[in-house]
Amino acid sequence: MNKGTFMMEKTLKFLSLFMVALVLVFGTGGEVDAKKKKKKIKLTDEENAMFDRWHVKPKKRKKAVKDMRKKPKFVGAIKCNGSCHDPYYKAWVASPHGGTFNLLKAGVRKEAKERVKLDPEKDYTTTPLCLRCHTTGYKQRGGFKPAGTKSKKGKDKASKIDPDEPNLEQVGCEMCHSVAGGSQFRAVMKSSKGDFTKAETEKYGQRWDYSNVCTRCHTHPNTPFKPSVHDKYKFNFEERKLKVHKIADYWSEDNADQKLEKVKDRAKEKGQTEKTPLVIEDFEVKDGKLKFKKGTKPYNSKKKTFKYKKG
Repeated sequence: MNKGTFMMEKTLKFLSLFMVALVLVFGTGGEVDAKKKKKKIKLTDEENAMFDRWHVKPKKRKKAVKDMRKKPKFVGAIKCNGSCHDPYYKAWVASPHGGTFNLLKAGVRKEAKERVKLDPEKDYTTTPLCLRCHTTGYKQRGGFKPAGTKSKKGKDKASKIDPDEPNLEQVGCEMCHSVAGGSQFRAVMKSSKGDFTKAETEKYGQRWDYSNVCTRCHTHPNTPFKPSVHDKYKFNFEERKLKVHKIADYWSEDNADQKLEKVKDRAKEKGQTEKTPLVIEDFEVKDGKLKFKKGTKPYNSKKKTFKYKKG
């Protein structure tokens, strides 16, 4: 074999190995095409009918449907603010729910803590049992993560806290209005521009059984703030709800266009969750970790089914 032939074979061998390496790293063009095909979104007749009713342009439908089909997750009260519910957000910040996380700090509400035999000088901002009812979505997708939360690689995963813009660290909108976070029905609200029915948002995880969902924390067996300790801890939904959305003082020229025009129409409707309330998550703390008891979640993300109370 002459030198030229030897060099040619060596070059061809190198190129062959190089091509094999490229295929292993990047895959074949066919695989790329297959992945692109998988990403194509085809709307159902029901989805198109829904968008027709809302007068949504065809180009905007796929983006909205993509968000609606994802697993639900908590997104935080800030997402509800801005161009949608500014006066509601401001009223919430000033409400008891807008400051629940602050109550867990050392030295805050001393008398109340002493009354139920809690250490008033202890910091409870990382205590699992407290976080479940003093924050939004703790131990659920997208929910609040306390200080010290790390990823498997050691990266800080704790929720960012801005004292000027309360968010997941307080009891926000989604704790009362959703089964597992507002990411899906938020897309419905945006697409419909507020002209939706209760049934349409219920399908995507909004709930309307407010007097029921409030019992999740206010009357949970593990709360230390029981009526047996003091009469002030008796829970009356009709009285308490008056403290949540005091929006009258928060309208301005900047947010006047955010008034919910269809509220009265929806009030005449009867949502499925109002007819048959959803189950309430029960939880306990084991080995320092909060866990939900089996069968007590109102939504099964794998089966995409809702669980209602029996009877």
